[in-house]
Amino acid sequence: MKDLRIDNSIFIMFVASEEYRREHGLSVSDFLLLDKKCRILDYISECPDVFDAMTEQEMSKEIDAYVAARS
Repeated sequence: MKDLRIDNSIFIMFVASEEYRREHGLSVSDFLLLDKKCRILDYISECPDVFDAMTEQEMSKEIDAYVAARS
């Protein structure tokens, strides 16, 4: 079961980060720089169940709020 949870967390990190990149027109490099500064992927991995219940657009808005709070 633990492997399934890890796989799900990785998938959610991918979906959320791709949606955020798409909505903000960020390249992979730009997103990774922002992630290095704000630790977005760590945030998503800490609460995958919350992100799992969101739509892609809601995920992006949640990341926006998180980034704004970290800036």
